[in-house]
Amino acid sequence: MKSWIKKYQVPFLFCCVCLGLISLMAFQISWLMTSKSLIEEQFDQKVNLAIGSALSDFNFVHKTKLDIEGCDSGPYIDGGKEPFSDEAKNELEESLQTYMGCFGVDEKYSVGIFDSTYTAAGADEKAYCCAIANPANGTGEYQLGVSFQSRDEYLYDKMKFMILSSILIFLMLSSVSFVILRALIKQKRITENNIDFFNNTAHELKTPLTNISLALTLLGKKYPEVHSDRFAEIIKLENSKLAHQVERVLFLSRMENGEHELNKQQVNLKNLVQEVVDNMQLIVQQKNGVILLDFPVEDYVVSGDYFHLSNVFRNLIDNALKYCERDPVINIKLTEELGNIKLSFSDNGIGISKYDQNHIFEKFQRVNTGDVRNTKGFGIGLSYVKTVVEMHKGLIRVQSELHKGSQFELLIPNA
Repeated sequence: MKSWIKKYQVPFLFCCVCLGLISLMAFQISWLMTSKSLIEEQFDQKVNLAIGSALSDFNFVHKTKLDIEGCDSGPYIDGGKEPFSDEAKNELEESLQTYMGCFGVDEKYSVGIFDSTYTAAGADEKAYCCAIANPANGTGEYQLGVSFQSRDEYLYDKMKFMILSSILIFLMLSSVSFVILRALIKQKRITENNIDFFNNTAHELKTPLTNISLALTLLGKKYPEVHSDRFAEIIKLENSKLAHQVERVLFLSRMENGEHELNKQQVNLKNLVQEVVDNMQLIVQQKNGVILLDFPVEDYVVSGDYFHLSNVFRNLIDNALKYCERDPVINIKLTEELGNIKLSFSDNGIGISKYDQNHIFEKFQRVNTGDVRNTKGFGIGLSYVKTVVEMHKGLIRVQSELHKGSQFELLIPNA
């Protein structure tokens, strides 16, 4: 599953980016259409209110009957006989112009009065019409029509900022998204190349390390006194350390690619810890250190990977030896806690700050305290420890204080 996610991560992100941009475009178009409808509605209300107010004044002065409910928007029609005098028309137009200004309608318009029975098929202009009675007798109904030739320009002018801002936002988000996606693809390619190079290098290192170990073994068979030689022991020990370091690198790489599975078997933790401690006695003696074991009488057996668990214990002991400014004292305690087996590794080292405790299990992270930078390492040891413990469905936790040592606790389920 993890390898499948890594393989299709970039196509999936590309699809998500495209889907997000399409959704954004659809939302912006919908928003612009809604805004256009609201602006049109506001404009229509202003014009109809101006027409109604002007006709109300005209009706009051000339005592005509006005059907205000007849006001609506329709095709502008100019034609028929106009029963209104030029003076009356001028008064109406002046009143209409005044109210148009009061309601904030500054667009140019044309006015016409026509017979309500007159129609003009195919008229294109948008007009606002309101019924008006004949001032001569108050009976024959006519229509007052107001037409705006620049109505569409008015709507565009009102929406110009929204349209431009929507286009700019869309282009900016599109550009940023694809730049980030391109950078991600480039970074992914670089990371894959680095991992391949790292893995190939690690594999190349395994061959000479194996040959060194084999040559040392054959040399010991040919010359038995080599087994007791101090320099031969150092060669064997350092070769073993480097081999385990290479194996940790390969393990973490395979874990990232989802290619590694544990080789589980029944493991006696007491025997395994004792074996690791015995193999590290030479390093402990060189550091003038001591390892104290506190084991119960009964055996604790777990289902786990013998090789990787031994690497975990070796790494914790090795850290306790390296990060200590005095003679190292390491206490290893084996107990049972809530159905889990708990292994505690306590030391009298330099300790870890509260801030660094949140990062020590991350890959390539090293504690920046005291003289730690003088100690060799890749910063993958504790990341490896955490990965192995979690693959065993366990838990690792740390308690530490600067200059007062550290305690690492491993909880591993019973077999």
